Amino acid sequence: MHAIDLIAPDLPPLRPEDTIGRALDWMEEFKVRHLPVTSEGRLVGLVQDTALVDRNDPNAPVSSVMEQVEVPFVRDGQHIYEVMKVMSERGLSVLPVLDPTGHYLGALNEHEALRRLAEAINLHEPGSVVVLEMNANDYSLQQIAGIVEGNDAKLLSVYNRTLPGSNRIEVTLKVNREEISDILRSFERYEYFVKSTYQGSKLHEDLRGRYDELMRFINP
Repeated sequence: MHAIDLIAPDLPPLRPEDTIGRALDWMEEFKVRHLPVTSEGRLVGLVQDTALVDRNDPNAPVSSVMEQVEVPFVRDGQHIYEVMKVMSERGLSVLPVLDPTGHYLGALNEHEALRRLAEAINLHEPGSVVVLEMNANDYSLQQIAGIVEGNDAKLLSVYNRTLPGSNRIEVTLKVNREEISDILRSFERYEYFVKSTYQGSKLHEDLRGRYDELMRFINP
């Protein structure tokens, strides 16, 4: 899944001459904190709600407050992981998308990007999540997958991160079953430390909470 696939078709760009009042109205309508500014098909800036409110003049043009230096963007072919990394690093609710020649193609918003990322890692699929912790040298995806599949289950997704200040890693598995007691016992027999589990409907209680774990994966 790439940036071009995430563009929100109903999210309009501003023009430099548009008023701050219009920008704030659109931000309220589309529930975003940022909006791109374009001119003749080119990205020329980005505006943020706090800068607009601080300007305190609804009739002033957005060009008076837009960010013009190092305006963040992604190319149309960049992977969703790269997209989410840029949004996380810059604290963006909206991210412009450009083609290889620099033409503005549209923008994506954090809500849709997060939803599509959740789809990409099968977050909404029925099943359970198992979090293992181990020494980095002990990590073997082949063995972990073998344990899961040996209990008549399938791995839907796997990601890992290095724990700060150590040589240990945390491995998060999404399994296609809600009842996983046999899988957990197998991990224990193989001396894997099961750090935590999320089973059945508990997975879907707080999607935003899972966002932080996803960010640690794509933005270590």
